[in-house]
Amino acid sequence: MIKAVIIDDEKDARFLINNLLAKNFAGIITVLGEADDVNTGIKAIETHHPQVVFLDIKMPSGTGFDLLQHFKSNFNFEVVFITAYDEYAIKAFQFSALGYLLKPVKTADMAQVISRLQKQFETEKIKDDQRIKVLIENSEDQNKIKKLVVTNINGFQVLSISDIVRLEGDRNYTHFIMSDGKKITTSKTLGDYENLLHEFGFFRAHQSTIINLRFVKAYKKSEELIEMLDNKLIKLSRHRKSDFIQRFV
Repeated sequence: MIKAVIIDDEKDARFLINNLLAKNFAGIITVLGEADDVNTGIKAIETHHPQVVFLDIKMPSGTGFDLLQHFKSNFNFEVVFITAYDEYAIKAFQFSALGYLLKPVKTADMAQVISRLQKQFETEKIKDDQRIKVLIENSEDQNKIKKLVVTNINGFQVLSISDIVRLEGDRNYTHFIMSDGKKITTSKTLGDYENLLHEFGFFRAHQSTIINLRFVKAYKKSEELIEMLDNKLIKLSRHRKSDFIQRFV
């Protein structure tokens, strides 16, 4: 059973989430406590030691990030944001948070989050202090996100986005090719990263490859090949050709 705490300044929002969990996921997750602001939220976490915290981002007494700062030296729970933020902000949170829920919370969205939680604990991919530091860093300026958390069988790695040359899809896995030549593999599909990275200078050149446009060396029109700075040649899909050229014009 996954132990949870709900922190949201809206009483109705806490009730709806608690009720939704009780009706649909009673055998999976149990809510040990609730809180309505940063200070009571800190006390609830310290009292109940939850495995996951459903955390509102904007509260009268401060933000969810203010609460997380309190635990940055001893962070041992997952975070699922409850938010009414726009899509761009949500993308920023996805870099480090386990998930997010848009208000009003839907059963289908909660089911996806619960599924990720189960997988997380089943494989014992428990974060350490560094992950929350990445989350807080990314929240400070959503236009300057610098790092990406990539999970793997050993836990996770924190990657500098500027050092990612390309992503290569391999069925249900994605390989990150870094500027120093290292290859890092995660059990997420290429599609999981396409929309997330698009606004940060990445482009899906082919069904199996996403490239960092900063590492493009040349485009060979006659062969429809993109040459990267590491001399790797990437096939450019014909239906993506126009979009690729527009990114440089």
